[in-house]
Amino acid sequence: MTKIIFMSAFPPMIHGIGSYTKYLVDALYKKGCECGIISFDPYACEFPIMKEKKVECEYPVLYTIPSCYDYNFNLIIDSLKNLYRYEDNYVFWIQQGDSFWRNRLKFVKMLKFFKKKKVENIIVTHHTLNFQSPETKYGFKKWQCELLENELPYIDVNTVFTNGVYKAFTKAFPEYRDKIVLIRHGVPLYPRISQENAKKEIISWLESENELNQDWQKSVEDLNSKIFEKNTITFGDIGFIDDRKLSNIIYPIIKLLQKRFPEKIIIGLYIGTLSFASLKKISYLQRLKNLHNPENNFYFFETYVPEHLFAKSLRALDIIHMWQKDCRQSGKLAHALGIGATVVGRNIEGVGETLKMCGYPALNAYEDFLNEIERIIANSESKDLMEKSASEYAKTYNWENQALKHIELAESLISGKNLPLLDGCE
Repeated sequence: MTKIIFMSAFPPMIHGIGSYTKYLVDALYKKGCECGIISFDPYACEFPIMKEKKVECEYPVLYTIPSCYDYNFNLIIDSLKNLYRYEDNYVFWIQQGDSFWRNRLKFVKMLKFFKKKKVENIIVTHHTLNFQSPETKYGFKKWQCELLENELPYIDVNTVFTNGVYKAFTKAFPEYRDKIVLIRHGVPLYPRISQENAKKEIISWLESENELNQDWQKSVEDLNSKIFEKNTITFGDIGFIDDRKLSNIIYPIIKLLQKRFPEKIIIGLYIGTLSFASLKKISYLQRLKNLHNPENNFYFFETYVPEHLFAKSLRALDIIHMWQKDCRQSGKLAHALGIGATVVGRNIEGVGETLKMCGYPALNAYEDFLNEIERIIANSESKDLMEKSASEYAKTYNWENQALKHIELAESLISGKNLPLLDGCE
């Protein structure tokens, strides 16, 4: 039986990579893989905590890493021994993201320490690498190049999500070409739900979310009175508040669309909360609050959308806004693909590559982005064609299939065989 120990952010910490790891390990467990998790103390990190505060798993989860800055190498080694005390033949798989491995120098020292302690079969999945940054000729940012140069000697296999990152990797570090494997981000496959039913569930949840706030309830009531009209188009976004997502431009976009389609009701909807507080993020949050105006059909609800409703909230939107500054990777896009939501986005980095692969519009210029939204509104049949293409992508890269690829890679590494090609490298 294949054995893999993952080290990553993990629920109840609310974090995109934590959710990714949970989906992956659940799928691996169903395929017979023996798994364990080493994660951060969720109460010592800056990220929000799920209301449930507990997460149900069929496999062991140890929250032993003290914080996003202090990793305590010996505690991690003790956790490895605790998970597989009598078993040396396993893979140690680290999910790397710059939002929680914040002490880069210490992260490299940790990898060195693992090698010193004879920890073998170390795989690192790189979640947040650029491949179109102007800072280096490879497309990485300078700090990413420096980090990779320092950590690669202590990693047995590196996995990435996109062709773009794969090519940047092989150009920057050709000597490690044989240690780089492309495995695309998994897609959760959801039971199909009509858009009307998705809207009903989200409205019902919003009504129950903040029952004592009269302004909140009036806004939900106003939204409910418009969102089910046949001539309504709902354009917006769901998820963590971040100025890099440019969610504030949803408001001017719906004003423009309303002029273009006076016979329709164009609604802007954004539901989200801060992933962690900072002066910059708090300032951006206030900008969104100031834009909230039901009379002008822009609705902003500051709250966390729970995991079981996240995909449905995306399905409730007619078109999802993904024109962002930073498009390296998006778990949200995977959820949208899995439930059949329509996405229009920017042709940049990993999000752009994925949009093009699954048949969704990926635009280079902002004017083209606006024109594409107008085209979809004017020709609703085009949505059906896009959703059909996206459904094929979702079936190809669903979590079950991606889990099998993780098992194949782990078994190849343990046995000393050549690493498999998996999702290609062209």
